[in-house]
Amino acid sequence: MRVATFTDPGGTVRVGVVAGNSVRQLEAVSMIDWLAGHGHGSGPQSWSLDEITLMAPVPEPPSVRDFYAFEGHVAAGWRRRGQPIPEYWYVAPAFYFSNPASIVGPGQAVRRPESTRMLDFELEIAAVIGDRGTIAGFTLMNDWSARDVQRQEMAVLLGPAKGKDFATSLGPWLVTPDELAYRDGVLSIEAAVAVNGVEVGRARTDAMQFTWDELVAHAARDTRLRPGDVLGSGTLDRGCLLELGPLPGDRWLEPGDVVTITAEGLGELTTTVG
Repeated sequence: MRVATFTDPGGTVRVGVVAGNSVRQLEAVSMIDWLAGHGHGSGPQSWSLDEITLMAPVPEPPSVRDFYAFEGHVAAGWRRRGQPIPEYWYVAPAFYFSNPASIVGPGQAVRRPESTRMLDFELEIAAVIGDRGTIAGFTLMNDWSARDVQRQEMAVLLGPAKGKDFATSLGPWLVTPDELAYRDGVLSIEAAVAVNGVEVGRARTDAMQFTWDELVAHAARDTRLRPGDVLGSGTLDRGCLLELGPLPGDRWLEPGDVVTITAEGLGELTTTVG
């Protein structure tokens, strides 16, 4: 099942099931309501996808945790510091808290912060928590990064903070695990990222060091997870310019660039840099 948050032709925010080129209204008043186990019955209306505007599946999640679970990406970062991966990375999945107030939906532009000249994309998959503290579905995630700002602030061994919290793109919809190649906590699909229509990176999601079950258990340890909480996978191997190197012309992302991330079964998430 693909479940989306959208605005109908009259501008009302709704939740619906996407099938083919149409979306059928659900009784749930919000995605959080649906994730909490309410409003799963069908409403009276349906529209074609051309008639509605997709929003982020969870426009205002209770929390966003972004993990750091792909060894290739982690190793590339530590190589830049001239150091090996810390031993503890192999012991427990590391994450940071991102900003739930800066969620961006499919097709919605992301403005390059004035503080950066090194804007980067990050190819990620996100899981969204349902009513039983388990994964209700997956979606695409682009964890935008201001690399120059991030490098400076993390020199004090805190963060990332302002280098990350200006935008996180999610979408285009939430896909339930039964619709995907998902077994024993492992999501086995291929994902890719393109800039201005040219593919620059491709990776498999099953290269994660930890399973999704382990990520959920770690996030829930000594606390509680709520419906709508977002868990990012971290950047897939070779899923960002920090690993791939600058774009042609020795540059990072600039206004006008279009970044598209795709993955089998999850669809496409396209963003223009504003």
